[in-house]
This record gives sequence, C-alpha cells and structure tokens, in this order.
Amino acid sequence: MPAAVLVVEDELLTRQTLEALLAREGFRVTTAGTIAEAMAEVGRRAYDLILLDLMLPDGDGLNACQRIRARHQTPIVILSTRSALEDRVVGLETGADDYIVKPFEPREVVARVRAQLRRAQELSRTERAEVLHIGRLVVDAALQDALVDGKPAGLTQKEFQLVHLLAARGGKAVSRDFLIEQLWAEDELASDKNVAVYIRRIRQKIERNPEEPEILLTVRGFGYRLAS
Repeated sequence: MPAAVLVVEDELLTRQTLEALLAREGFRVTTAGTIAEAMAEVGRRAYDLILLDLMLPDGDGLNACQRIRARHQTPIVILSTRSALEDRVVGLETGADDYIVKPFEPREVVARVRAQLRRAQELSRTERAEVLHIGRLVVDAALQDALVDGKPAGLTQKEFQLVHLLAARGGKAVSRDFLIEQLWAEDELASDKNVAVYIRRIRQKIERNPEEPEILLTVRGFGYRLAS
C-alpha cells in the first residue's frame, strides 16, 4: 500500500503543489491548512510521514511538532522559510526528523520524504523483534523505544535509530562519522553539530542528569558509546 503523507501548509499554492508532487510519486496525500486541522487528522488516522510548515495561522508549527511527537513516532519533516542554522537546530530539538528550507526543489522534497520512509521501513523490518540490554538501558525494537530502569524514554524515530545503533555495538565506541553515514547520509544537515543535537535530546530523556551522563557517554575526539 502506498505511504500516507500528511501535508500541513497554510499557503494554498504551496499546499496544492506539494499535494500534486507527492501524489504523482505514488503517495496517498492528505492536506491540512491549520494546526487544528492537522491535529484532527493525526487523531483520526495513522500517517507514515508528516510534512509540517512552521508558520501557520493558528499557531507555531514547532508547537504542533511537539504535540505530535508526544503521541506518535511518525517521521516529521519541517518546511520553513527560516533558513538560519539556529532555526534548523531548534526544529530538530523540538522533535523533527528533517528540515527543508523554502523555496524548495521538488526533487529534494521527494528525496527527503523517501529517505525518511525508507529508514522507518528498514528499522521496522529488520529490528522489530530485537531487544538489546546495555546496563540500565533496554532498547526494544518492537516498542521503537528505549527503557531506563523499566520506564519508557519516549524517543523519536531518529533518536531511537541512534540509540539502537550504539546498543548494537555492545558498549563499544562508535565514531561521529559512522553515525552521520548511517543516519544522515543523504541529508543536507549531516554534520557533527546535528549529531550533537540528537545526543543532547537523548540524554535529556534517559539520564538522571544530562550534564553528567552515566549512560550515553562521549568518547573525546572520536564519538559516543553506551555504558555497559
């Protein structure tokens, strides 16, 4: 069955352009022009991916991103005219999996959407029944989440992928370059700083004190590992 994509965009021409573009590529597309409409759609049915504008008439798309992420692991790709690095970092820290700057190239949008869907499908297919135990951390692929002392961490899809990649190494150090290659190979935002953003977000969810991590450790000058 074709992937279901929700496009949340208030500007009519852009919304119609994205709808036609994605439909032509074989996706099942639903559109929404406000946060209220988007939340109603997300509550009504499951989507495989959400394209989310940040400037919406009834609020900030970052707030919508947070609300969606609190309930669902669905990949979220932000669309925004805000092009500064700080804006992109905030978008990722809020829970988005990718960030596309307007005006966008149609082929780039399709490529980013396909990349996120491919990663989600590969993760689901190859790791669904796998449970990894690393110290106090349990990484459960069926749940698509990690548990710390038995409590769910509430990881996003990309956060889970990063933690699972580290857990699969059994406590061995993994380089930043390898993380970028595995998780951001096709993305414009592939960088050490992007990895650091996700590490910080994960630590906020799994550590007693994110400033003094006990589980997700930095290997100075190289990368990261999980404490075993």
